[in-house]
Amino acid sequence: MTARARLALLLAAACAVRLAPILVSDRLVADVQRYHRVATHVLDVSWNPYEAPRLYPYPPVWVWAEAGSEWLARRTGLSFAVLVKLPVLASDLAIVGLLAAWGRRRGIGLGPGWLYALHPVSVLVGAFHGQFDAVALLFVLFALLAFEAGRRDGSALALAAAIGLKSFPVLLLPVFLLGPGMTARARARFAVLALAPVLLLLLPYAAADFGALRRELLGYGGIADLGWIGFWRGLRWLHAGVLARSEAPYWGALVTLSKALTVAAETALFAAMALRRVRWTPVEASLAVLLAFLVFYGSLSAQYLLWVVPLGAMVADRFAAVHAVVSTMALVGFYSFLAPAILYPGPSAALLARPSAGALWVVGTGSVLLASAAWLADLVIRGAAKARPAAEEAPAR
Repeated sequence: MTARARLALLLAAACAVRLAPILVSDRLVADVQRYHRVATHVLDVSWNPYEAPRLYPYPPVWVWAEAGSEWLARRTGLSFAVLVKLPVLASDLAIVGLLAAWGRRRGIGLGPGWLYALHPVSVLVGAFHGQFDAVALLFVLFALLAFEAGRRDGSALALAAAIGLKSFPVLLLPVFLLGPGMTARARARFAVLALAPVLLLLLPYAAADFGALRRELLGYGGIADLGWIGFWRGLRWLHAGVLARSEAPYWGALVTLSKALTVAAETALFAAMALRRVRWTPVEASLAVLLAFLVFYGSLSAQYLLWVVPLGAMVADRFAAVHAVVSTMALVGFYSFLAPAILYPGPSAALLARPSAGALWVVGTGSVLLASAAWLADLVIRGAAKARPAAEEAPAR
């Protein structure tokens, strides 16, 4: 089989395992329902999605995919639930292609592409749930690969695109600023190129209704479905049989503590990078930053578990496999217990919301925390071991 045929087979498999659930889960439920409400608001009420309370906690790029899908659905009769997932499908296929090309350049073949193509977390989050984190992750990969190739301006603009879609890639900005060969001037240029486009996109919304923008985008604190707050919520349900609400306002003190812990952990990682106490590639550093967020930020939604998947495919160590297993367990338990309509059609959704699914969610969430912490610790230990010889050689020079 030729290299082109092997790549075509890989992309076909990635498409098939996603297109089938996209067509089967053709329902306006959970986040897809919110996408539809935002699209209706933008097309029929106001161009500003932030004026619709508790519907759009994202930067301003994705709203046009929502509105465009509804506009097309109205004119063609096609399903909104299918149309709005097509950009996610396209991004997943592009990620598979990028990982395959990256693997071939490193002499490891199409392995990284296959790892992402068949990864159950990617299929669950994108094809079933309909969350669009893969679109942002695609641009994160573009940013990392461009930075590796020395195209810093292109890397910064790709990171800007990622931040414009979802807020979380801004966590990775220090990784690039602390990268090899980055002078003070290069850092300033990179930061401006990565942040200025997003700020310019936000300006019209800030001018129209800054209070709404601040409330919906800047005031969003996450959902305690997973993470250590989600785990505590699940343990309370197992003990008392009462399931508390998941929204951040119901966990005010713990969310505040969670933010403080996350800032402290990320600051420690960046300090270690700046002081050369750890030696990581940009991919490894990005993976460590996102793993720290999963460990220390307690109010996590299901789609956050996808963030480390493409980077884990590039690192390809034993922790990536462990994380895949426990994340799949947590997601299947969570969806089956708390959002069964995402996975199961019609009346069967209610029948499958059983206590056993809830127990799977709680055990899976705890396992994800342990696996993420172990993976992060392993990265830190290996990074410190790589940095030690360089530190010992420095005085001799």
